[in-house]
Amino acid sequence: MYKVPVRAGDVVPKDLAQSKVLDREGREIVLESFWAERPALLLYLRHFGCLCLSAQITDVAPRLDELERLRILTVFISNGAPLFIDAFVERFLLADKPVDIVTDPTLASFRAAGMLRSWWATFGPRGIWDGIRATADGHVNRLGEGDNLQQGGIVLVDPEGQVAWYYRNLSTGGHPPSVEIIDAVMRLVLKLSPLPI
Repeated sequence: MYKVPVRAGDVVPKDLAQSKVLDREGREIVLESFWAERPALLLYLRHFGCLCLSAQITDVAPRLDELERLRILTVFISNGAPLFIDAFVERFLLADKPVDIVTDPTLASFRAAGMLRSWWATFGPRGIWDGIRATADGHVNRLGEGDNLQQGGIVLVDPEGQVAWYYRNLSTGGHPPSVEIIDAVMRLVLKLSPLPI
């Protein structure tokens, strides 16, 4: 059973903070280590080959340098095997981008973050429409690179371990546009370092 999503202002739940993800070599990383020194933007992605994930990365990737300049650690968390990470990096030209790319094939951190896993979200009318739209935009689906029913979302965490922004995708293409991500990040940056009056 999936938990009720966390809300902005909540402390990151212990089971989420202590969840483990895998890097490209299969080494475990405890999730809370990502926000130990600076804010972390955790982008929970669908499987590595998802065409709607392709649309999301195409939108977000050009903003990665901007997020880095704002001192945000960006982390992509997918759910396929670690062996898919290198091809994902190559496909989206991420090798020189300021982003950590990890995976959680167990889906434990997805559950702890309250991310939806649903047949209806994937194959229902909204999910089908998301797929048609992504295909029309030139994105391609690669099956078998993770759990097809798992949806993504976003958790923005400050260095104190408090959730600054939470977003839960309700369908395969239900991710927010990058402008909303930057807006949430800017609100956090201004909260941490207010402008002088």
